[in-house]
Amino acid sequence: MAHSRYRTAAKAAKGGKSRKDILPSALRWLAFFFGGVFLAWALLVPSHAGGVGRYISEKLFALFGNAAYLLPIFLLNGLLQHVLRAKSSGWMTTALASFFGLVAGTALFAKIGFWAGRDMTAAGGSWGAALAGALTSGLGGVGAFLLCLGALLFALQIVFEIRWSGVAAAAGKLLAEDYRDWAKARGELKHLKEKAPSAEEAAKAKTKAVDTREIKSLVDGLPKLVEEKTSKPKPAANGARPAPTPSAAYKDYKLPPMDLLSMPSDARHRGKPTEGEISSAIADLERTLKSFDIDAHVSGYSPGPVITRYEISPAPGVKVSSIVALENDIALAMRAKGIRIIAPIPGKAAVGIEIPNPRQAAVVLREILQSDAITAASPLLTFGLGLSASGEPVAADIAKMPHVLVAGATGSGKSVLIHSMVMSILFRARPDEVKFVMIDPKRTELTFYEGIPHLFDPMVDPARVSVITNAKDAAKALKALLSLMEKRYEKLQLHGVRNLEGYNVEADKKGLPREFYIVVVIDELADLMLIAGDIVEDAIQRLTQMARAVGIHMVLATQRPSVDVITGVIKANLPSRIALQVISKVDSKVILDGSGAESLQGRGDLLYLSSGAQKPERCQGAFVSEDEIRALVSYLKTQGKPDYPMLETMAAKGSVADDLAQFGVEPLEFSQALKLVLERRRVSQDLLKSQFGSSARATNILSLLEVKEMIRKPEGTNRWEINFDMIEGYMRTHFPQVPLDIKG
Repeated sequence: MAHSRYRTAAKAAKGGKSRKDILPSALRWLAFFFGGVFLAWALLVPSHAGGVGRYISEKLFALFGNAAYLLPIFLLNGLLQHVLRAKSSGWMTTALASFFGLVAGTALFAKIGFWAGRDMTAAGGSWGAALAGALTSGLGGVGAFLLCLGALLFALQIVFEIRWSGVAAAAGKLLAEDYRDWAKARGELKHLKEKAPSAEEAAKAKTKAVDTREIKSLVDGLPKLVEEKTSKPKPAANGARPAPTPSAAYKDYKLPPMDLLSMPSDARHRGKPTEGEISSAIADLERTLKSFDIDAHVSGYSPGPVITRYEISPAPGVKVSSIVALENDIALAMRAKGIRIIAPIPGKAAVGIEIPNPRQAAVVLREILQSDAITAASPLLTFGLGLSASGEPVAADIAKMPHVLVAGATGSGKSVLIHSMVMSILFRARPDEVKFVMIDPKRTELTFYEGIPHLFDPMVDPARVSVITNAKDAAKALKALLSLMEKRYEKLQLHGVRNLEGYNVEADKKGLPREFYIVVVIDELADLMLIAGDIVEDAIQRLTQMARAVGIHMVLATQRPSVDVITGVIKANLPSRIALQVISKVDSKVILDGSGAESLQGRGDLLYLSSGAQKPERCQGAFVSEDEIRALVSYLKTQGKPDYPMLETMAAKGSVADDLAQFGVEPLEFSQALKLVLERRRVSQDLLKSQFGSSARATNILSLLEVKEMIRKPEGTNRWEINFDMIEGYMRTHFPQVPLDIKG
């Protein structure tokens, strides 16, 4: 009896103790559960976790990197095992294994991030970067990776009680099921092939079907045949740009084949340094920084065809300027003829140091034109720029630039870059889609393209068009382009559209001729500025300000990047710039408004500053040889001759131009003056002065009109008598391209 009472009392005591401790235990586990859920939420969506959540997220990512995502997983797994499953033992083992797995995960993520070209600290946190660096020093990169991977798998096995044999069995079962499904599908396909008719039976069936269609078409009658033949063409596949109907002059025109260009090298890693060279460079960089008491390490690298960019992650408190100041010392330690420092790399917490490769790769235009950077759907004015610093093809669209300045010292690859730009467009555009105004005062580069059907000159008719080599003729051509620009703007206003693309759409709807793009290429701007600086600068300023909407774009190149050539007025309207190797930082600042071009390696190594970009992108320009240029030009000459409508800006016929030259009157000015007289039905010094802005020009035109006996002033009067019939006949004979709208 006493024994029974004792057991009852003990049981009551035990039950009382459980009821007494259940509330704190429940609160404790509830707090752990919601803490784990909040921790996971803060790591996944820190922007919606409040100030505390963001602080916790930043600290955990700083310590553990991407491995911080393992922390809530381990925490919630422990709660699941020891609360819901009422597991009362193994606390210490689970906690130690979770911590061990977390640390191994940090090192593993840091190593993977390093191989992927990322910052080790960002990928694995400060713990992971330190542990991965120590293990790599002792075991090498592969050894450190395998050790971390094995440690993480071992920790996961303990924490989640994983039986790897069961995992392997399940994977084998899935593979076996997939193989059975594949074998079954293969058998069904074989059975269908056996049941398929033979070739003779298929031919008979096809003949029978054709006979049936012919009989049906005869019954249905001729109207249906006409309807089928006049059906609309299918849209272009793969998102290709629909090509407009070619003009009559180029209806048989065929785009040049890519076989005219040389093939790229078969070497897979052309120009890129080996693993040994990269390891040696990393050691030299870190040793150089350490010798100057700078706490920083190499956290990644990106090998390219010409340079390799190493990412330097400084420790907290290290100033970026202290690394930039060591540019010459780093170049000396790396035995490089010039390096470029990017401080910092946009979008990364690291400083980039670009070091030339021991071997410079050759990049050809064909590999850019056949890459994904330029597809069939790309705009007409897209050209192949080259390979980026990481070896990816880079293309740009002149229409989006919308004008570009190319500058570099002699021998830097400036002319080759111009050739690659022009040839990229010639391979993709017909002459009635894009035309070139080529100005080459040096007479050495653009004269290769003499005679191609894409040539255009707003001053002469198609039969006499050529590459412009005279500086004064170039200035006149630029002035004529201004007049053409005004005429095109009048067309846009008349049709209620904003740009050339909109006008061409309206022209197709109304059956009007389309307008073509005009790309003005000036190979040496310095010569034009020297001879006709005021006229050229004013014309370039107006064209770069306004000509984009009417499809006129400019490519200006010079080997003398000085402020008297690239003036502030010109630079203000050229947001896109390409800088090749220059001599000094001053020249680099004139082109890019910053340094960097003086550290380029030449032979096509360039910096491309696109419109709206904060920092330029480094590329290796595509190379084209003289043989490739001549082959392309020879092919284009077989496809047709230059053809475009006569314009008001074009010179007069016959020997009239010589007569005008005696009075210093331009043909364009004289045609405008004659048209003005016919429209206003009067002539005077003030009228001509208001039109041409100069008393001297007005006097010369009046003198020429009087010599030609188109006007005369009778004695005793101060009024000009005008022979309108003679002026109209003169216009129709010598300026037939100028429309006459004569009233009364």
